[in-house]
Amino acid sequence: MPAPYSFGQGLANSTADGAGIKLEQLKAPSNEDIAAITRLWIDTGLIPAIRDARQDIENCIAARNGSLIVARKPEDQQIFATMMTGHDDVFGWIHYLAIAEHAQGSGIGSELVALAEDILRLSRLGEIRVTIENAAAGDFYAKLGYDFIGSVTDQDQPDPPQNKIMRKSLDQ
Repeated sequence: MPAPYSFGQGLANSTADGAGIKLEQLKAPSNEDIAAITRLWIDTGLIPAIRDARQDIENCIAARNGSLIVARKPEDQQIFATMMTGHDDVFGWIHYLAIAEHAQGSGIGSELVALAEDILRLSRLGEIRVTIENAAAGDFYAKLGYDFIGSVTDQDQPDPPQNKIMRKSLDQ
């Protein structure tokens, strides 16, 4: 098991191509941060173009067990990856894992998932879960050891899609 990250202190890491990145736990995002996160989530298809991510971000930060982690480019501080993680006292969850197109395939997604697992392992939870909305995301999580456990639908939509739930034991 890897040693846990000491997250939230502006860690310097490296992507697969050797370029530096800065990981940061956002506790008081600026309006510019919220705008950048909203653009990233829209660009990666996580939210529709008409939606503002502000409420989801504020809910995560205000949650007793929530963390919003962003990856920034050191040279210009631009946010190019995000991940929300938290738990409901039963299961750990990963939400809003988004990687800008230019950084996809660099390993940052796997690193963010490993960070979420370490954060949640410290909470003494036995299992982490994620909701999957597309096959590519399912393949990504399967490569990281996540197993399919069921499907759910969003009943608020007229033609609800089937989202999948995947899980991984944190007792490894």
